[in-house]
Amino acid sequence: MTDWHQIVGLSGTVLYIGSYFLLQAGKIRGESITYSILNLLAASLVLFSLSYKFNLASTLIQVSWILISLIGLARILIQKQRKDTLVTS
Repeated sequence: MTDWHQIVGLSGTVLYIGSYFLLQAGKIRGESITYSILNLLAASLVLFSLSYKFNLASTLIQVSWILISLIGLARILIQKQRKDTLVTS
């Protein structure tokens, strides 16, 4: 029987693959909030699953992916705010 930690991790894997597929299929853009959020969520789910069966290499990859996704989201939101400020000025 599959435990719930594994289900959470597999859900993250599905999100990784799904978001990358959508990117390659041209359905979402790499600079989109959607893509960044999907990757952030995927990495978070996989990282959570690693709390059950720890693996240093996988943990480092997931933490890096989370940080990179947060940086990307911040960049997107800052650019959007600047654009909105220019439009209203």
